[in-house]
Amino acid sequence: MSNLGELLTFPFTTAEARKNFLFGCLAMFIGFFIPLLPYIIVYGYVAKIVRKVAEGESPSMPAWDDFNEMFTDGLRLYGVKLVFSLPVILIMFAGLGTYIAGTMVMVFQEDPDIINILLPILLLVLGATMCVTVILGMAISFMAYPASIHAVVKRNFAAGFRFREWWPILRVNVGGFLFAILVAFAISFLYSIGVQILMFTIILLCLLPVLMAFIMFYIILVPELLAAQAYRDGLLKLSAETTQE
Repeated sequence: MSNLGELLTFPFTTAEARKNFLFGCLAMFIGFFIPLLPYIIVYGYVAKIVRKVAEGESPSMPAWDDFNEMFTDGLRLYGVKLVFSLPVILIMFAGLGTYIAGTMVMVFQEDPDIINILLPILLLVLGATMCVTVILGMAISFMAYPASIHAVVKRNFAAGFRFREWWPILRVNVGGFLFAILVAFAISFLYSIGVQILMFTIILLCLLPVLMAFIMFYIILVPELLAAQAYRDGLLKLSAETTQE
């Protein structure tokens, strides 16, 4: 497995890598104005790197070319994750929808008894929704990483849902995939701190869209590559188990 420091810094080690990283940040920035398509292209670019790392190569920042292939790969990587996330999305919409609808009822309600009954119920619904989405979201992310990488490696969207193919890879290298998720959370935490700092002044606040584009690309790139290496290590462990048998 590559050194963590190398994985965290490889997008900035050479002038060519930095240029290609900035292209990714630009694509994320365009995504603020054009929905979905730029993000799919970004995921497709990341998929190119993911496939190479999963096959044993060192991480690098290739040129932004063959957009048709990147679009297809992006649909695989992003699409598999989206399908896995649907239960969390549905629960969140249902819970928040119930909370908002109940709040609107209270606004137009004059009977204090009904308000006293509705308020704790709505707070309970909101709290339960947050807890369930966080816990379920982490569990789904844990499975979505190997599934989406498997789809990219096999160049087949449906491969992401063939659990028997990628589940053994996850099983033998749980720690590697868990580490990728923890790194993603750590970067997100640092990002939230950075946003709060930028909000202290209007001048720094103007830099917020640039920071968001930078971090959003970075937070996609690095954890995906950590997961790709975990996928590769899992394959090696499975191969070693087969050899020993």
